[in-house]
Amino acid sequence: MHDRRVSCTNPESEYEALLHVVRRMVERFPAVDEEAILEIVVDEVARFDAVRLRDYIPVLVEHDLLERLRGRAAA
Repeated sequence: MHDRRVSCTNPESEYEALLHVVRRMVERFPAVDEEAILEIVVDEVARFDAVRLRDYIPVLVEHDLLERLRGRAAA
């Protein structure tokens, strides 16, 4: 058995991956409150509730979150 190296690009769980997404977006959009970012993440994750294969959920959430934050910045 080998040790698995855990990092932001190789997270242990979906939850951990989503936390990395939130951190990246907080740094990228400092004018947006972290709570607002978390609310968007919760909304986006809920859209994928019924999905059984969850490996790509954080990537999809990050993509949609980024689009929504860019929309806010443009408004």
